[in-house]
Amino acid sequence: MLQSTASTEILALNRVTFGARDSDAAFVRKVGWGAWVDEQLSPPTGDDPALAAHMAQQTMRISYNGQPATTGIVGWPTINQLRPLNYMSADISTLWDLARNVEYSVAANELSRVQQEICAATWIRNTHSAFQLREFMVDFWNNHFNIGRQADIFASVALPIYDTQVIRPRALGNFRDLLEAVATSTSMLRYLNNAESSAALPNENYAREILELHTLGAPSYLGLPPAQSAGIFPLQRGLFAKGFTDQDIIEASRALSGWTVEQGQASPKGTLPSTGRFTYNALQHSTQARAFLGVDISALKGDMEQGRAVLDIIANHPATAEFVCIKIARRMFGDAPPMAVIARAKQAWLASRTSGDQIKRVLAAMLQDGDEIKMPLSQCSKLRRPYERIIAFFRTTDTTVSAFDLASSAATALGDGVYVWPTPEGRPDTDKQWLSTSANLYNWNLPLLLLAQTAFRTSLRAQTPSSASASPTLLVEYWVERMVGYALRPAGMAALIEDAATPGGAMAAYASGGALNIENALRRLVALIATSPEFGVR
Repeated sequence: MLQSTASTEILALNRVTFGARDSDAAFVRKVGWGAWVDEQLSPPTGDDPALAAHMAQQTMRISYNGQPATTGIVGWPTINQLRPLNYMSADISTLWDLARNVEYSVAANELSRVQQEICAATWIRNTHSAFQLREFMVDFWNNHFNIGRQADIFASVALPIYDTQVIRPRALGNFRDLLEAVATSTSMLRYLNNAESSAALPNENYAREILELHTLGAPSYLGLPPAQSAGIFPLQRGLFAKGFTDQDIIEASRALSGWTVEQGQASPKGTLPSTGRFTYNALQHSTQARAFLGVDISALKGDMEQGRAVLDIIANHPATAEFVCIKIARRMFGDAPPMAVIARAKQAWLASRTSGDQIKRVLAAMLQDGDEIKMPLSQCSKLRRPYERIIAFFRTTDTTVSAFDLASSAATALGDGVYVWPTPEGRPDTDKQWLSTSANLYNWNLPLLLLAQTAFRTSLRAQTPSSASASPTLLVEYWVERMVGYALRPAGMAALIEDAATPGGAMAAYASGGALNIENALRRLVALIATSPEFGVR
């Protein structure tokens, strides 16, 4: 007999993973929630061994017609090959050259291939990583520091490095370190135009977004500055500024000018190469920065000193702790997260601002220093995004995910997926965003289509114990427990049981025999379970 409500293990795991499996819940029951969190907060530098071995075996086909040389075009050969995910480990100069030479000596298909690889790698890691809490936070930071992949060809082509060298290594580290890594990344510099910032025209686009979206948050925007300046104070004084004004945006843009990439522009040392690598270019740096959040940064003359002072001030500001901790809590607990969780997170954030494992300590405070993570769904719930449903479906059916070229387009029409959201604020993190008719239709139609793809391998027949096939009720209860962890609403359970008992249902497939018939019938059953409202909540 199924439980009527989710166990505390299932509740907690679903809130910080891409889908709680029954084996995960059993492990938490064995070692305890605190021990599980401790293990998750101490992942290896890279992928766990099993995932690394799986990733190393991945290939995807790439095929396109050649282009003969013509006037002004070198051309390229016809390609039809199974190729490893080479772009995921390519350096920035290789990726930059690819973008520079598209339609000259490189087919446009190669640009699409970059996106296919990063999406495929993300699907695999989100599904199979043993360190789900890190995957959860990588997903969070990618949306917090969002880059829309269609905005700029050079920003887009550098996204493999953004994922593997900027976000992933710092997902549980220090926020100030993460903030500078993002600020100096090729993708962000191109996406928000700071690479084009100049001494004469400092770029206010990135300056505004780093204040409004990445750190202090829109609630801290005060509009126009007061008529009289509040004065110039020592560096620490910036922590007490109530918020930022339009003048602070201007000052930040001046301080961060000169933070750019090598793209063939003039510099004090002559013309820079065109590699896409980050560089500080003094010729592009404005020397007019004065007071930022009431802090005098005009005397800072060394390379990048003014920009780093701005990052120091905003990373350590209490408003940043408030803004980011609320966003993390909302991602875990839902649109109205518990205030106690936010308070603990903010306290841990401020107490560990200089610690290399600041984010890890914040998560520990949120997940281990109170029982909110185990709150019932009636008090605290969050809808799964369409992308999260995909990965949860894979995880709860023990599906092996391999590289899949169409991963880059799945859920794109809904604004979900990997680097899909076009604007810098990232996709909205509210249930309302995923309650549209189009989202529901997508969620209903996708599960059965996914298991028809050769990139996804599972054997539901082998996973189903013989005892579960004794009756339609037992069969439905087994798979509902596997995928959801508790009974669906009575009408939902009754509908599934009735379907399994029909002449075309799962029980008929068992009666007639044939491994393929049984497998197909079970795939239909799990696809139906995946469309349930209960599966859509975490």
